[in-house]
Amino acid sequence: MSTRSGRHPGRSRAALLFGALLSVNASYTLLIPFVPDLEERAGANPTVVALTFAIFAGAKAAAQPFGGMWVDRWRPGDVGCVALLIAAAGIVVTAIARDPATLLAGRALWGVGEGLVTPALYAGMAALCRRYDLPTSRMMGNFGTFAVAGFLLGPLAAGIAAPFGLDALFLFGAAVTAVTAFGLRWAVPRDVPAPVEEEQADDTPTGAATGRWWTWVLALGALDLFTNLTYSALEPVLPLYLSADGEESARGAISLVFAVGLAAFGVVSWLLGRFAGQIGLVALARIGLAFAAVGTVGLYASAEVWPVAACFVVLMVGQAALYLTARRGVVELRSAMTRQGKAFGLFGLVSDIGNILGPLLGVALYELTGRVSFLVIGALSGLLLAALVVRRRRPAPSPRVADGHVRTVVLFDDANPLELASGRTLAPVTVAYETYGELNDDRSNAIFVCHALTGDSHPAAHHPDDRPGWWRDMVGPGRPVDTDRHFVVCANVLAGCSGTTGPTSPGPDGTPWGPDFPAIGITDMVTVHRALLAELGVERLRAVIGGSLGGMQVLEWLLRAPDDAEDFVIAAGTARHTAENLAWNAVARTAIRSDPEFRAGRYPPGGGPAAGLGTARMVGHLTYVSEDLLARKFGRERRADDGTSPTAATGPFAVEGYLEHQAASLVDRFDANSYLCLMNAMDSFDAFADDRPCAPFRRRPGVHLFSFDSDRLYGPDHARYIQANLAARGLPAEHHQDHTTDRGHDAFLLHVPSYLDGVAEVLARQPVVRGADESG
Repeated sequence: MSTRSGRHPGRSRAALLFGALLSVNASYTLLIPFVPDLEERAGANPTVVALTFAIFAGAKAAAQPFGGMWVDRWRPGDVGCVALLIAAAGIVVTAIARDPATLLAGRALWGVGEGLVTPALYAGMAALCRRYDLPTSRMMGNFGTFAVAGFLLGPLAAGIAAPFGLDALFLFGAAVTAVTAFGLRWAVPRDVPAPVEEEQADDTPTGAATGRWWTWVLALGALDLFTNLTYSALEPVLPLYLSADGEESARGAISLVFAVGLAAFGVVSWLLGRFAGQIGLVALARIGLAFAAVGTVGLYASAEVWPVAACFVVLMVGQAALYLTARRGVVELRSAMTRQGKAFGLFGLVSDIGNILGPLLGVALYELTGRVSFLVIGALSGLLLAALVVRRRRPAPSPRVADGHVRTVVLFDDANPLELASGRTLAPVTVAYETYGELNDDRSNAIFVCHALTGDSHPAAHHPDDRPGWWRDMVGPGRPVDTDRHFVVCANVLAGCSGTTGPTSPGPDGTPWGPDFPAIGITDMVTVHRALLAELGVERLRAVIGGSLGGMQVLEWLLRAPDDAEDFVIAAGTARHTAENLAWNAVARTAIRSDPEFRAGRYPPGGGPAAGLGTARMVGHLTYVSEDLLARKFGRERRADDGTSPTAATGPFAVEGYLEHQAASLVDRFDANSYLCLMNAMDSFDAFADDRPCAPFRRRPGVHLFSFDSDRLYGPDHARYIQANLAARGLPAEHHQDHTTDRGHDAFLLHVPSYLDGVAEVLARQPVVRGADESG
């Protein structure tokens, strides 16, 4: 994105945000050189001086959760502006203080302002990344560089301004903070795409989204607490260590060590931001802990300035990696996308405890053990590193499959082609699939997951370094589809574009099938799924589960082979498309085919109808969300006027930006011919056409239908139609209708407690053996 002048508006806004960060951190250290003046000005004895720093740190930590809540309720830029104005007022009160009580009140107010602004800065940075597609890792690296630059700038500015007096310096600082407040307000864009969880999440490899958001925030905050604890423990200890021999040169040595170390932190943060974006968070944490352990233990060897400086640089390299790990983890945490303010508020509260405890523990440990304290602190880093290295891994489910990897298998070949419902044959057919958990001895705990229109074989993360999956609230350890208890299989559907044979696969002439790929039906998808299970040696499933297009597959599977599973679970599903459903898909198809780049489906690899596919996605997404959700999230809110939007081309409303974001996220990962092929399969599906009977069964399976009142695509009426037709075929079905959420059709993918609890209850039951003529 660029403006008419060629400047990138995202970079200009990022510069303002980093300027605010620079100002915040500079003011944090501004008072340090003037500590001796406080006794004369405000009657501050050593206890009061200590309290000025302790109260500031405590107020800052305590204010962060409140700042986070306000950031989620209002705009980060607005909260940041108010917070910096509060900080400016605190600076003024501190400047005019002539007694200890006023001094402490000023510092408390100052700390509250800085605490409130911290989650606003982080959330503002995340908003910039979403609005202007800026790399998260690079932005976070810059964040670390400017943070440490601010810490260095404070004492430097104080030293330069010393001749003008403390009053002048603080009042100037208050003025700069106030101006910065309004700069921060402008820096955070208003027309940010809403971070609504999507059908297919294109996440960076964090894995963090597989748990409740606050547990991961606490874990990341604890890592940052440890990072701050180790550094702040050394802040008072290193000066004591370097000045132990009483030499006059100790002050210069102390300044040199800290200047070189902090400079290393800034440079390494910048480098990691640019070159470590593809490193998983656990791997990055290991690197940071290794450097921190080596650097800290190395301090034991010598109290000479250059060895200490070298070891401190190594330590600060580790600190930079850990700093980036913790903050990148929170920014990329999918399950906290809609509550990033609260996430960073909680993170900051936990993190700042390390800054409060570190100096106390560091000095006490050094007084007790001397230089051995460095070995103790380094050993703590080593123990945490060891815990990450030897963390528990799941065993492979069987010798024939490998847990944690996308696998492919050829299930049909020229000698044994796939016979399609259309009468054509297809060979070869390759299937991409993933497995989770372990198959038990009697092979009775397998669950097959069927994905929706734009899904793939990755419903959940396999481990913390893995990318989050598209059904992370449903599948995973402790989830309703519990991978600790079940062996879970998920395969990319036939005609998909994520590894299974489809329009992007080589055809008979070696070039992609494209529009010549044969028409397929839902029954063909089920044929391939059943062949995969036979290949894996699974004869009977504990359950088959799926939503939307996945629910169609479950229903077809039930009618065709009811003895294949103990339970069939259909979420937000349908037995056939209504006229309205067909009409929406007709509009989507027209959008794709009308794009000049479609070229009758014969576009080159890597090309295709981006605009048409994006429009089709926008049309589809309108049916996935409810009117109430759109009204709640956007209403008639307009895009920000930032010099680039609104324009006649983009339209004035924020909801348009949200739909554009949805379109772009699909175009980057999906093929238009595959989209058309799968839509045609959905449109042609009619489960009970011509009074189709259910196949005979020896044991009647459990059938469970989940629907949502807010689903305008396949609402409760669709579930009731399925229920009535199954009952007529001797298959009673439970219907669980949710009244609690306004998330629409996409609710089946999201955290809706009553729905998830219902599925969990079904899958936790002991399988019931029912005869074909039994009811209930």
